[in-house]
Amino acid sequence: MIRLFSKLLHKSPALRSFGKNPFSAACPSSTLGRTFGTSAAVESGAKELVKIGFVGAGGVSFGTAEGPWNHSVRLEKQPNVQFTAIIDPNLDLAQKRVDDLSKGAYGHKWKGCDVYKSYQAMLEDVSKEKRPDAMIIGVPPMLHGSLDVPSCAMEVDLAKAGMHLLVEKPISMRPAEEVERLAEVLHEMADERKLVIAVGYMLRYNPAIETAKALLKELGRLPTSIVGRYNCTYNNIYKPQWWNTLESGGCIVEQATHFVDAMRYLSGSELQRDSIRAIAVGPDMELSEMPPPPNAEHTVPYDLRVNRATVAVFRFESGAVGSLNHTLLMHGQNFFTELDIYGDGFHIIVRDPYQKPAVILRRPLSNDYEQVPLDLGRDMYEKQFDAFLHAVRTGDQSNVRCLFHDAARTYETSWWISEAAGSPIPDGSVAEYLK
Repeated sequence: MIRLFSKLLHKSPALRSFGKNPFSAACPSSTLGRTFGTSAAVESGAKELVKIGFVGAGGVSFGTAEGPWNHSVRLEKQPNVQFTAIIDPNLDLAQKRVDDLSKGAYGHKWKGCDVYKSYQAMLEDVSKEKRPDAMIIGVPPMLHGSLDVPSCAMEVDLAKAGMHLLVEKPISMRPAEEVERLAEVLHEMADERKLVIAVGYMLRYNPAIETAKALLKELGRLPTSIVGRYNCTYNNIYKPQWWNTLESGGCIVEQATHFVDAMRYLSGSELQRDSIRAIAVGPDMELSEMPPPPNAEHTVPYDLRVNRATVAVFRFESGAVGSLNHTLLMHGQNFFTELDIYGDGFHIIVRDPYQKPAVILRRPLSNDYEQVPLDLGRDMYEKQFDAFLHAVRTGDQSNVRCLFHDAARTYETSWWISEAAGSPIPDGSVAEYLK
């Protein structure tokens, strides 16, 4: 599959340790420090039709048994959208997506949707009437997010074609310094061409994270300690590349990156690279429900296999401390995910943001915990697309909570933690299937 996907696409020093956001001067719309209430993201009153294309016919855009993600079912419920392209080297799979969704309640929105083996083929072939206005990029991270590898320059090529982008994480598998340069280039292109280039860190739209953010503002007290626990089920993860650190990023960059991002977002502060200490349980620990070969790590070189458990501690630039505990140990389908935020007199608990979000609060000068009501009217994916499509139609990006340059900071920070735990990091070399 990876070798087929190459047709789709044309020990690194990490980013420097910044004392302040390097993009703040160039990017006045940076989301760092922005706070939000708990209401749903704004819905555009504009009636313009938005034509949407997908790069990748896989699970993140069309659903898996493993988790709640499925961009297509959220997007087809949006008003005034039409789907005009699915790009995947597996044309049979892409066509099956079109055929299946054409039979559903929103089938009219899929009528005439074309399939292509590559985005280059789409750009050469598609008519003006069916040319997508916006592209959803959901492909393995080693196949995009580059400036230096032409076959992985998907974001730049599509932005040059004038298309808005929503990119799934991980945003790359290239050295962090290269991704920093890519972020700067994409910001300039977005500014010049009036494009939205966003990244799918959807927890920023999660009602529990929104509520925790609002509570911190209401309390007027900074976090002193943030503890994240992300415990993943593994027996339904069948993608071979997921188990390869240099193809997926490993458990921190591919998965726990959502909590790295949430910690940045809630604290309003960056992690200090030189403070990070981490330790891991490696792949030598046997997993009893491991997916059978060749669906899991059995075909991955041992030194590139993902860790079973990682524990990291670190300090934020604000002076707060934090820890992250990721494990790859649960069975079934439901993850265990929880964040604890401690400060002077308060404790905020964010529970299960993926499935059944809840927030528990102990206020200053109190001995008691209370459950805080959440606005569950729209899920986090729907609100993410509310904000993205509103920005596409109107140019107002104020509700887009993670632009590419912001996501590049989470990307580098996730690699810092992985490196501290002893995982291999991208060295800038190019795999044979990408040449």
